[in-house]
Amino acid sequence: MARIEPQKPDQTFNRSCEFQREVLAYLKEHGPQPYDVLYVHFDPNCTAEIKAVLHEMIQWKFIDRAKDSDMTVSITASGVARLGLKDI
Repeated sequence: MARIEPQKPDQTFNRSCEFQREVLAYLKEHGPQPYDVLYVHFDPNCTAEIKAVLHEMIQWKFIDRAKDSDMTVSITASGVARLGLKDI
């Protein structure tokens, strides 16, 4: 039986950076999206990895989540600037 090894912290950090870039690029290209649409799009296997990334991005003001019923998520000016950085 195959053994599943836990991810190392640097692997988790790298995946978080990948998710950030993917989410920011998606929002820049497609415009504001309901929170659930992002969740399903970026985490189709329901691993909950994207939840922490979205929460961090909201705290860092890279994305904004509206108070409407869909909790519409949009990219902020800081998010656009972050997307332009090479080290994300």
